[in-house]
Amino acid sequence: MKLIITPVLALACASSCLAGEALTAKQLQSFPKNLARQHLQANLLIFDAAAKNYIATEAAAAWLDDDVATGWPAMAGRQNYLLQFANSQVVSNFSVLSAPFEGSITIYSSDEVKPPGDPSWRVIAKDIPAASINQKKLAKSFNRQAKFILVETNIANPAPIFSFYAYGTRAAANDAIQPRATALDVQAVFGDFVNHQTSFNVASIYGGAKATYGNGSASQLDWQKALDENPESAAVLKSGTDSSLVVNLGEGRTVSRMSLLSDKEAKGKVDVYLLAEAPAAGHPVALDGVKPSVTLTFDGSNSHVSADFEDTTAVAMALRWTPETADNSLALREINAFANLSLSDYEVAPLPAAVGEAPIAATDAVEEEAGKGVDGKTILPIGDGKETADFKGGGKSIKEAMPPAVGAGPESGYFPGGLGFPPNFVFPRESPRERRSSP
Repeated sequence: MKLIITPVLALACASSCLAGEALTAKQLQSFPKNLARQHLQANLLIFDAAAKNYIATEAAAAWLDDDVATGWPAMAGRQNYLLQFANSQVVSNFSVLSAPFEGSITIYSSDEVKPPGDPSWRVIAKDIPAASINQKKLAKSFNRQAKFILVETNIANPAPIFSFYAYGTRAAANDAIQPRATALDVQAVFGDFVNHQTSFNVASIYGGAKATYGNGSASQLDWQKALDENPESAAVLKSGTDSSLVVNLGEGRTVSRMSLLSDKEAKGKVDVYLLAEAPAAGHPVALDGVKPSVTLTFDGSNSHVSADFEDTTAVAMALRWTPETADNSLALREINAFANLSLSDYEVAPLPAAVGEAPIAATDAVEEEAGKGVDGKTILPIGDGKETADFKGGGKSIKEAMPPAVGAGPESGYFPGGLGFPPNFVFPRESPRERRSSP
C-alpha cells in the first residue's frame, strides 16, 4: 500500500525568490523541438553492406527515446546510420549525447534513400571529431530541408550513445503530447526496437511542463533549460532547506521513472518530491523535515542518474540539491519523467494554435500574500526511495539483460537506468517480424 503523508507546507517567499523577468510565450518558443525522436515517428536504421540495404537496429530504442540514461554503443569501424523523419523537415543543427569515445563522424542529408557514397547525399559536416558534437551542437549551423540524415561513424572503441539530437525551426512550445486518433502499428513503423516506457518525457516543454521556480538564477528562461531537450544547456541549482527547482507538469501525470543529467564531476544528492498540487509560481517549497519521494545520487563518476518506482500521480515536482561539499551548485542539464504512455496510443503533434505572445504564468502569477496557494499540499513519498534493479515489467536485472559493451570500462559501460534490448517490456509484443528494408 502506498504511503501518503500530508504535511502543511509553508512557503517562505521573500522578494529575492521572485524572478527578475517575466517569461513570455515568445521566449519559450526559442527552445527548438528535438526532431530525432520516435514520438515524432522518426526512425533509425543501419546500412548492412552484405545485404546492401538499411535494416533495423537496436540503437533506435536508446538513441531515439527520451531518456538520457538509456544507451547503446555504435558498432565498431565505419558504419552508416540512417535517421529517417516521417516528413521532410528543416534541420539546422545536430548533436549526440554519449560517453566519451574517439573517432570521427560525417553527416549527410537527402530527400531520398540511397546507399552510402551515392552523390545524392549532401555533406553537412565531414570527418569531424566525435567529441566536437558530444553534448554540444555543431559549431556552424546549417539549414537543410531533408527527410533523411545519414550519420557515418568511424569508431575504434565504441562507448554507449544515449541520444541523437536534430534541431530545426519547430518550436517545442507549439507541440503537445496527444492521444492518437487511430492506434499506431508500432512494429510496422519501427520494427522490434521500441521502448514505450521512455518515449515521452512529461517533464519537458513539449510535454506542457514549465519550471516555475529556481534558486540558481533570477531568470525564468534559465529555469527552463532543465526541460529543453538540449544537454548542452543547464539550470543551476543551489543547496538549501527549501526546493532548488520547482516544475509544474501542467496536468496530473502517473510517473514511474525519472532520469537526470548533470556533469560527471557532480557529487551530491537530488531529493525529488512529487506533489499532488502545483505550488504558486515564483515560490520555493519548504521541505525541511519532509521525506522525499525518491532520491537520486551523483557520485562524481557518472553524469546520468535514474530511478524506477511505483506509479505515482503528480501535478508538480520539487527538487532539492544537497552537495557533498558545501556551497557547490549543480548544473542540471536535463530532467526526464516518464508516465507509461505508449507510442501505440500517443504522439507528439502541433497544438491547434501556436503559442501566443502573452506572458505565461510565472512572475505575473505570484500571489502577493507569501505562502498562499500551497497550504495542505500532499507529498507522495515512494517506498524508501530505492532504485529497482529491473526495468518496469522487464523481469530481468540490468546485469542479466545487458551484454557488456565493447571496451567496457569506467567511461563506457551502461549507466544506471540502461535497458536491455529489445526493451519492449511494458506493453505486450507481437511475434518478431522479418526486418524491413527502408521505404
